[in-house]
Amino acid sequence: MGNNELPRDLIEAMRSAKCVFVFTGAGASKESGLPTFREIDGEWTRHDPMTFATFEGFISNPVKVWNLYRLRQRQIASAQPNPAHTTIAEMEQYYPEFLLCTQNVDDLHERAGSRKIVKLHGDAWQMRCLDCGKIFDTRDFDLPDEFTEETLPKCPKCGGLCRPNIVWFGEYVPHEAMAAALDMVSRCDLMLIVGTSGEVSGGYGFAQQARANGATVVEINPSEGVLTRYAHFWVPEPAGLALPRIWKSVTDRCRAQ
Repeated sequence: MGNNELPRDLIEAMRSAKCVFVFTGAGASKESGLPTFREIDGEWTRHDPMTFATFEGFISNPVKVWNLYRLRQRQIASAQPNPAHTTIAEMEQYYPEFLLCTQNVDDLHERAGSRKIVKLHGDAWQMRCLDCGKIFDTRDFDLPDEFTEETLPKCPKCGGLCRPNIVWFGEYVPHEAMAAALDMVSRCDLMLIVGTSGEVSGGYGFAQQARANGATVVEINPSEGVLTRYAHFWVPEPAGLALPRIWKSVTDRCRAQ
């Protein structure tokens, strides 16, 4: 599909949709300069995921793990939402029912204006107490840029060691987030796949279920992934370029009618 070749059926499906489910992944944040984890130049080529993304790795060396996540927080803080983020936030205002489900742990969607959002893999700005389970925003505390054994973040309620509130390998996605996503997948008439290959848990079966339930599935991703086979339309471009162009066509058609 060339840069100017947007099928009318795609634009009409987006214009007429009433219940929309948007599923985003690392590719959306990559366009804001945040490195991905799984690509050839991703984080897991430089950092062993069994050390930095498992509970066992954290318990073995919490200082090492926390310092990587503090670095990630600084990267997130310096990044800015890109046009894909802002377009998705605009879409939220248009559709009667809307849910953004992201695998990303940054806050770029929120900073772009998205409010109807669930995070499957946690939040890089949060920490969770290993003892009492309470969740806190790390930005509410005066934490050092680099931790030592003595300065590791502790729970202000019970004094227990806190871990990043991220879903690591071998852990379950939060029940409430998954339940909200599955509910919308079962009801949506349009699903957008934005910047994710679907390699993580096969995209949780969202695309298959949405299509089986009669929804139009649209993928916006430069490269073909495991979810492309379920898409009615695949736009092989970066989302920051394609989404604003597609959305302009949708809104232009709305104004013309």
